[in-house]
Amino acid sequence: MSSPFHSVADVFCFVTDLDAATTWYAERLGTSPALTAVQLNRFDLGGCSLTLHTIDEFNNGGPAGCVAYWDVADVDAVVAEWTEHGAVAHRGPKTIMTGERLCQLLDPFGNLIGVRQAPAGPRSEAG
Repeated sequence: MSSPFHSVADVFCFVTDLDAATTWYAERLGTSPALTAVQLNRFDLGGCSLTLHTIDEFNNGGPAGCVAYWDVADVDAVVAEWTEHGAVAHRGPKTIMTGERLCQLLDPFGNLIGVRQAPAGPRSEAG
């Protein structure tokens, strides 16, 4: 069986103050966000993204506040397989404004794993 995971596409960090976090990361990374929205700002970092997202009812900040998203061919197939074997869909699956399909899964051991399916067409950076 081949692995459904390819590479880490996007690491989400959940923050209380999106503006302050965006300024801090922009200064550290030497670049501005490639995508901005009310609830998130995404930095493109040479094949991977760092997305800052406001804390909400699903995710808190702090040490448990980052979620790495693994690229997969079919988010829904991975969710079906994993939930059949004890994982729980924590956030999603859902298609977001960029056309990407995302889901965060809680494995049976309490770990949060993100899976991401690329949009059907070219990656949109419009927000």
